[in-house]
Amino acid sequence: MKVSIQTIAELAGVSTATVSRVFHGDSYVKEETRRLIERIAEENGYKPRGYNKRQTARSDDMLIGVAVADITNPFFTTIIRHIIDFFEQHDIECIMCDLNENPNREIRYLSMLKQKNISGIIISPTSESAEYNAAFLKELYASGLPIILLDRDIKGIGLNGVFQNNQDGAYVAVDTLIREGHQKIAFIAGPLTSKPGLDRMMGYMDALKTHRIEVNHEYVLYGDFRQESGYRLTKQLLSDHPEVTAILPSNNMMACGALKAIYEKGLRIPEDISFISYGKPEFSPDMNNAGISYLKEPMEQMAEESAQMMLELLNRGKKTRQQSPKRVSFDTIPMLKGSEKRGR
Repeated sequence: MKVSIQTIAELAGVSTATVSRVFHGDSYVKEETRRLIERIAEENGYKPRGYNKRQTARSDDMLIGVAVADITNPFFTTIIRHIIDFFEQHDIECIMCDLNENPNREIRYLSMLKQKNISGIIISPTSESAEYNAAFLKELYASGLPIILLDRDIKGIGLNGVFQNNQDGAYVAVDTLIREGHQKIAFIAGPLTSKPGLDRMMGYMDALKTHRIEVNHEYVLYGDFRQESGYRLTKQLLSDHPEVTAILPSNNMMACGALKAIYEKGLRIPEDISFISYGKPEFSPDMNNAGISYLKEPMEQMAEESAQMMLELLNRGKKTRQQSPKRVSFDTIPMLKGSEKRGR
């Protein structure tokens, strides 16, 4: 019997396209599937022209550093889990680093990863404008080390990156509130030293401008992406500006704090005040969050894309890693549960 790609595909229980990708050296095929196809081909004496089992990025001493800004944030926890699962399928180990939103800790971890002869780094930087940290990352990248920025960008450095469309997401949230009849919309902002914090602020401003609503800067309070700041700032807002009819916190953690302040005040959502969160507020006092509207962040897509991008870089030679950086962005999805409705 003549053995063909179709034969191998049927025996492996995969598509002919998957078999073809293996024999063309595509790094995006799961390692388990690749091994199965190679074994079946060898057992059946099938040798594609020009194909040699290539040395992929999998290796017992391969180690990827994954550094995130705040490991207690469910956004980063979910991303880390998916990244680890991806690399486990390729026999690649990961080392986790919690930067704790601290640029000083960030530089210490980067130095540690360099000393460990890390194979590549996926990092969500603590700040867009920490010049020393940016210079250090640039130096590592120039040495041929694969580096991928995750969720947060650094200005002035052309690195590979996987992001979400923060400005568009915040715009959609505010636009939704305005179309529900709101004009006095408060924004609990994240740090403007981070690209997501700045972009979400710009989205808030752009939506107000589109609808010709003047920005009231007293309705904008600046936090640090932590739950405590969301609580403190919302408590202050509700005391100083009871006329506000809707609140948009800039991330899921600050949204949890904001909801706590709202409930402590005895306010009902949306009867007394309306609410949309950028990201799902997993740990709010209303634990099931059944009625809380939020922007669903593309965590799984971002994790998979960043891991695949890293694998692709690892499978290149050092000389080809310095090509034009690949930068990918994903949209958020509005999950409207009713809390955006105008209640007063």
